[in-house]
Amino acid sequence: MTPDWYARETRLAHMLPYVSLVDDQTVRTRVNELFRCIRLEGINSYTTDDAYLDKVTALFARIVAQLGPEFSYYVHKVSKAIKPDLDPIREDGFVGEVDRRWRAKLATSGLRDKTLTLTVIHRPPPKSLLPFLSRSAPDRLREETRKRLQRLGEAVNVFLSGLAELKPRLLSAASGELVGFLGALNTGTELPLYPANTYGFLSVNVANTRVTFHGDHFELSEGVVGHRYGKSFTIGEYSEGTSCTMFDMLNLPVDMIVTHSFTPINSNLMAGRIKRQKRQMQASRDAALSLLEALDIAADDLEAKRQSFGEHHMVVTLFCETLDELQTLSAEIVNAAATEGV
Repeated sequence: MTPDWYARETRLAHMLPYVSLVDDQTVRTRVNELFRCIRLEGINSYTTDDAYLDKVTALFARIVAQLGPEFSYYVHKVSKAIKPDLDPIREDGFVGEVDRRWRAKLATSGLRDKTLTLTVIHRPPPKSLLPFLSRSAPDRLREETRKRLQRLGEAVNVFLSGLAELKPRLLSAASGELVGFLGALNTGTELPLYPANTYGFLSVNVANTRVTFHGDHFELSEGVVGHRYGKSFTIGEYSEGTSCTMFDMLNLPVDMIVTHSFTPINSNLMAGRIKRQKRQMQASRDAALSLLEALDIAADDLEAKRQSFGEHHMVVTLFCETLDELQTLSAEIVNAAATEGV
C-alpha cells in the first residue's frame, strides 16, 4: 500500500517536455519542437586573447542572425567535481613519496569538469496544425517531420562547420550522452542514460530524481545522485554593456548549471520597433544622444545580419550537499552578479 500523498504527488516526468526520439540525435518535445545537442570543447577565457574571444562571439551572432527566427537556442554550461582515481605506487623510496604528495595535492585541488552544450531547436511553423484537418494526420506529421529534420540538419551543420575550432560534436542517444545530458539538467551531474523503450515517453527516462520545492530552494532525493539541495537564480536586468567574460567570476567550487536561452524576433518586426523608438525620442527631444547612436548601430547590424534581436533568458542553478553550503554559495552568486552590474 502506498500513502495517500503519493497518489497526489506530481511526477517529475510529467513536468519535463521531452516526448520521444525522432532519431538517434533528435528529440521531439510536447509542443512538437525538434532539437539536437552539440557538445563544444570551449575556450579557456583566462588564457585566450580577448580579440579571439570577440571573434568567436561575433561569428556565433552572425550564424544565429542568418538562420532566422524559426530556430531557438540554449547554451548550457555544466560544472561537476572530478574525483581522481589513480593506482598508488606502493614504494617507500623517492618515487613513492612523490606519488603520495601528488595524490594528496589532487585530492585537495577541487578539480572540476566543465561541459558546454549548444542546443539548436526548430520550432513548428505558425498555424502548422491546420493542414491536419484536410489530410491524414499521421501522413502529414511524417511529411512535416521529414522536412523539418532536413532544415534542422542544415542549421546544425552550419554550426558544426562554423565553430570547427571549438571541436563540436553531436550527442547521440546510443552513446548515452544525449539522454544523460538532459538528465544532468535535473541533478547537476552528467551520467550516461539510455532510453528504456521505443514507445514510452522519453521524459520518464530523463526523470532520474525526485524534486521537492521549499520556498526559495529545492531538494533532490531518491535519485542517482543521492540527497542534494539546489537553488536557481535568474537575471532580472542587464547592464548597458556586456561582454563574453562577464560571468567568469561564477567559477565556484560547486556543481553548477549556467543556462542561456535565446529566441530570435523577426527582423522586420525588430526594425519597426527601432524606427518607432527613434521617432519617439526625436519627437520628445530626448537628451540621451548616446542611445540614439546605439539605435543607429543596432539598426545597421540588424539589416546587415551581423546580429539578431530576441528574447534572452539566463538562469544559474547551484547544487550542494548541505543547506549551509547552499546559502553561502548563493551569496557568492549574488555578489558576482552585483559586481558586473546585473
